[in-house]
Amino acid sequence: MLGNTIQGRFYQAGSTAVQDAKLHKNGDIWQLVLGTESKLLTVEIESVSDRLAGIAHKIILKDIGVFESSDNDGIDAMLETENSFFSRLTRVESSLPLVFVFAVLSVVILVSLYRFGIPALANGAAKVTPSSVLTLMDASSMQVVDRVFFSKSELPEKRRDEIRVLFDELIEQSGPQKLPFRLLFRDGGELGANAIALPGGTVIITDQLIKLSKSDDEISGVLGHEIGHGELRHSLRQIYRVLGIGFMISVIGGDSGQLVEDVVAQAVALGNLSYTRNFEIESDHRSAELMVGMGRDPFAFIELLKRMKKEKDDKNDKKETNWYSTHPSTFDRMANVKKFVDSLSPR
Repeated sequence: MLGNTIQGRFYQAGSTAVQDAKLHKNGDIWQLVLGTESKLLTVEIESVSDRLAGIAHKIILKDIGVFESSDNDGIDAMLETENSFFSRLTRVESSLPLVFVFAVLSVVILVSLYRFGIPALANGAAKVTPSSVLTLMDASSMQVVDRVFFSKSELPEKRRDEIRVLFDELIEQSGPQKLPFRLLFRDGGELGANAIALPGGTVIITDQLIKLSKSDDEISGVLGHEIGHGELRHSLRQIYRVLGIGFMISVIGGDSGQLVEDVVAQAVALGNLSYTRNFEIESDHRSAELMVGMGRDPFAFIELLKRMKKEKDDKNDKKETNWYSTHPSTFDRMANVKKFVDSLSPR
């Protein structure tokens, strides 16, 4: 740029010819000089393209054609757009240190969104999900898990009635409920000894787990743990975390058709639902709280978990989990529950 003049090229409307040209500003008047001609042609600017690094500015001259120049700084100065967003962005793009800083910040933001943002949104969405939607979730999930994992329970009806009494006592001890809790019995098949809490309050316990238990306290502790998952909406929050923001919006907005399709697809995962470490600890604490309130042994279910763990290790040759795994080890769980129970004791 020389003074108020920009060097560039001119593309005349209706022609493929390209001419060297200069665009000059005199006060509020814009003038075009073509080639070596000294005559100034007064022009009117119709529009200017956004500034992008490595791309020439295009200035549309009304009824005449297009003036193009790579002198981005000169055009910004003449148009007084040095502080526009795209001008600032271009200056950032030309600075490798700034590009590196913004790249690192972008990674940090994405990781933070995944680590904290989505879980926070999932927690909020779980609190406002209508109960009718949760009922539909349980019904859809049960259709799939019964087909894929479970079969009809072979447990004697008398024993089922005894365990239903334990379950009802836990529900009564837990106080008013927002979920319609119900207990279902199933043969666990390949899942073996297991208990699962679905989002709508359905708790499933397998024959194998009941047979593996050595006392009602052990069974009550496991049921209390699953009730804790339900009360704290862990299953729903976990589904929301997996399926993402779009699914949350769909559910809360009442798109039941999409809901059924996605939940049924997710139901297989529900059959072997894996909770976060914090979710497991929270449910352990809730189970211990209920058991203490009922005068039962709050540590009994940990002993049952140890036997479940040993049984699975014998079959699969897997080692004990450690602090870095998804779930706390049974040793850690015992320590956490003991610490929690101690905090409940009167001082």
